Amino acid sequence: MFPPHSISRFRVPPSHLSLYLIAGAASFSTLAILRTWRRSQALGSEKPAATPPPQATVLPQLSAEAVQQLPYPPDALPGARDVDSPCGTTRVYEWGPEDGRKVLLIHGISTPSIALADLAHRLVAKGYRVMLFDLFGRGYSAAPNPAIHRYDSALYGSQILICLQSSPIPWTSCTLVGYSLGGAIAADFTSYFPHLIEGLVLVACGGLIRTNHITWKSKLLYSTSGLLPEWLIERLVAKRLWSGPEVARTIEPEPDMEAENLNDDEAKGGLRSHAVYTSSRLCLLSGNSHSTVSNVVDWQILHHKGFVPAFISSIRYAPIHNQHHRWRIIAQDIQNGVGRLKEVRLVLGETDPIIIADELVEDVGKIFREQDVKVKIVPDAGHEVPIDRAEEIVSVVEEVHR
Repeated sequence: MFPPHSISRFRVPPSHLSLYLIAGAASFSTLAILRTWRRSQALGSEKPAATPPPQATVLPQLSAEAVQQLPYPPDALPGARDVDSPCGTTRVYEWGPEDGRKVLLIHGISTPSIALADLAHRLVAKGYRVMLFDLFGRGYSAAPNPAIHRYDSALYGSQILICLQSSPIPWTSCTLVGYSLGGAIAADFTSYFPHLIEGLVLVACGGLIRTNHITWKSKLLYSTSGLLPEWLIERLVAKRLWSGPEVARTIEPEPDMEAENLNDDEAKGGLRSHAVYTSSRLCLLSGNSHSTVSNVVDWQILHHKGFVPAFISSIRYAPIHNQHHRWRIIAQDIQNGVGRLKEVRLVLGETDPIIIADELVEDVGKIFREQDVKVKIVPDAGHEVPIDRAEEIVSVVEEVHR
């Protein structure tokens, strides 16, 4: 692998660029698949490669009317397709003008792609071609066995490449919009494939979350030390994620312990209390009163057996914390003119209890030059900013393409 600063010494003819991009993507995917094969050989053939998604297990047992009453029906968004791969199938949605600027949206750790449905529809109305997909283990995507394949940079990077190559039209460049975990994945992907990315919009993103915000309970719960058996960890995490009919609990990693001890008056003042979605009762799909954030998460717990293991493995191995080294590569690439990206856009919620705006701005300022990153802090918005305030994200995407 050449160091990032040396790539600029090479001059690739534009007519050959797409071929090289496809070849590089294929090599990356091949390495990830080989890693999966080696682990599966070591563990033995009795381990399933992936947990099938609900359309292969639950939907065949439901009537057409019952399917439409689901919080996340299989025809929720236009342009649906299931893309097969050695890691399992991925649910992809793609629509909008074929000649429009291309935008790939990546959702967060708990809610599948429909969390960004409003944003996607707004972008298409502006003339963009959009693609969304369910991360492995969420929604209608299969869940690779975490005992064989960690939910890390390699797995998620491979999934993005699989989605891009499945399109009937070329996706040789696009703007990435990543939310929460999706933002961490988007930044990580950009650091490896700068020639594919012309715009990077990170919304309430992970990647640089300070580790002092990890509670001792979370450290114990997601530990790989073996102190707790995996079956117990899965049960405890499912209980933590479960919303139920009355209460909306946290559906993202917990905030710091000090924030949890704030009194009611401080919490009402907008300070960090619990990482609860204020939009937990907001419908993600127009015309579907069942499609609340709470209902969608609970539906995955009940009907996607790979969801909770995928969540746990993502907390353990996804590029959520301490990714300064990968973000520095993006900064260096921008500074040295490597790839298409000119600047990074951050969109943060003013009252977000998970991604603390002031902290992230400070940490990003130590990595990027001032002119290479632009920050938009949305007033009175929490972690759910792309759900509640999708129009704010649209305006940033439009600025990227001006």
